[in-house]
Amino acid sequence: MAKKKAKPAAADAKDRIPRKEPYDSDRMSNVVERLREQAGRLSQLARTLDDAEIDEVVIDGHAMLLRGLNQIDNFADNAARAVREARTMKFG
Repeated sequence: MAKKKAKPAAADAKDRIPRKEPYDSDRMSNVVERLREQAGRLSQLARTLDDAEIDEVVIDGHAMLLRGLNQIDNFADNAARAVREARTMKFG
């Protein structure tokens, strides 16, 4: 089996989204509002399925949805840890 060539230095590093970003209460509120809107859309779809008495539908992107939900859980855990650490630094 041939060896894989080493990837060149990250020339696209400037195009990447940073792993860590500062959040204030306004930015976090915007995230929460977006999640509420998405939850409302999904809730409406569930009601529509119930009202139309549709047993089930097959939807593309299911795995992507589950990964996204896991990422939201991880983000919430990381945010809670960051807030806890910030409070400890501020109030000792």
